[in-house]
Amino acid sequence: MRVALLLTVLAAQAAAPAFEVATIRLSPPEAQGALINFPQPGRLSVTNFTLRMLIGQAYQSELGPGFQISGGPSWIEKDRYVILGQAAGGATRAEMMVMLKTLLVERFGLKAHSEMKEVDAYALVMARKDAKTGPKLQKWSGNCNGKPAPPAQPNATGPRCAAFFRPPGLVMRGVTMAVLANMLSASFANLGRPVVDRTSLDGEFDFDLETNFAPASANPAAADTGPPSVFVALQEQLGLKLEPTRTTVKVLIVDSADRPSID
Repeated sequence: MRVALLLTVLAAQAAAPAFEVATIRLSPPEAQGALINFPQPGRLSVTNFTLRMLIGQAYQSELGPGFQISGGPSWIEKDRYVILGQAAGGATRAEMMVMLKTLLVERFGLKAHSEMKEVDAYALVMARKDAKTGPKLQKWSGNCNGKPAPPAQPNATGPRCAAFFRPPGLVMRGVTMAVLANMLSASFANLGRPVVDRTSLDGEFDFDLETNFAPASANPAAADTGPPSVFVALQEQLGLKLEPTRTTVKVLIVDSADRPSID
């Protein structure tokens, strides 16, 4: 019986979709911002992501908007990586996210399980009673820098064109408000809570949010000299605001993980 069970497990692992070639390197110490993109069909490029951020991308479709990650060794929030993955043929974004999950299991030794939990959160809502949006929130043009846009993803889990952190703030092209809420839920945003979309804004948008995502305690002087906090920036630039709330989300608990071998 044990032999049959082992063979079943090995067969399931062998069938897991995976990149044909994948490289993992440490980010340079001076690297800033974080970016995940798909420069061509079947190719994934990740820049300056922690393992926690990689888990957030890989499990987003499975666990849904606003899910949280807990547990694991402290380095999963500190060490940053550059990952390049090449899939066979013209794999889609959704297919490459499944391959990313396989990579996390095989190269990082990731073991995790999920639970439902009620947590403190923020609701992303309209700042004005008349629901007028801010000056930087623009309707998406329908293409990506003049190129045809990829099909919309189920449940708006990702952007049509781009969504990435970069000093000072966040760049988003062809995104729904659900995608913005997901980005604000990421550990890079330093809000410490999931964000749920309650704006009732339909469609996809473009904007550059000029803000400081560093924790307030990291550099108190920056509050007076640098970009505004995300709470101020959302209201002044996009016409949105964050209100404290409670919500039930799936929590992915990291049971164990290992630092990967570096290519």
